[in-house]
Amino acid sequence: MSIGLEYITKIFGGSYTDVAKRLNITPQTVSDWIRGKRKIPPTKIEDLAELFKLDKQLFQKELTEVDKIEIELNYLNRLSKRDSMMVPDEIVDDEGIQHEIMVMFDPHEHEIRAKHEELALQKLLLRLKGVLYNESFLSDFSLDHHFNLLKEVCNFLEEDNYFQVTDRGIETEGNSSQVTAIQTLVYILNNENKLAFGYREENAFALELEALLHKYKLLSQNHVLGIKEDPFFKDVDH
Repeated sequence: MSIGLEYITKIFGGSYTDVAKRLNITPQTVSDWIRGKRKIPPTKIEDLAELFKLDKQLFQKELTEVDKIEIELNYLNRLSKRDSMMVPDEIVDDEGIQHEIMVMFDPHEHEIRAKHEELALQKLLLRLKGVLYNESFLSDFSLDHHFNLLKEVCNFLEEDNYFQVTDRGIETEGNSSQVTAIQTLVYILNNENKLAFGYREENAFALELEALLHKYKLLSQNHVLGIKEDPFFKDVDH
């Protein structure tokens, strides 16, 4: 098992000798901590937290992927603050006249954005793992409906085609309406009475979708429909 101190030292471009000098200890002591021969004393964890400006819980634990990305982002943000600078640029106004302006340039901007996207993905994966483990592993290791549902969603999305880059630019390849459809369905089911343009009772599309789901027995038996007197519900069994 590797502890956080090892990863943090690596990301921040330091060495065991550098850390040892800052903490007034020997490099061997730092090596012993990292190899698990000795625990880091609480006072030294406080010193490490102050040295790296990071949460003290990170140094002794085994890091998750989320922990690692957050550490990398912390370091990149410091580099961004250090390396960002004003650089000249040009703009053209409405009359076609060119003007020189100064803009802020951050050489780490794209890397930081990519790390934020990676962080969001890893947090989502942790949530999905939690859903599957909490349900399946607590029921004698039997795969439950959550597992089957997520498997079907993966199958559904894998069949969808996304975008390709050609000499004409970015073009849609195949039918990406599958993603749009599932996004719409999830949005409606997830937002209940807080749709963007009024309450559920005022949203005809949500009402009709809800009625269809009920008609074909895709909602739970305890589900209460929105407006029972709506004409669209005439074919729905109550």
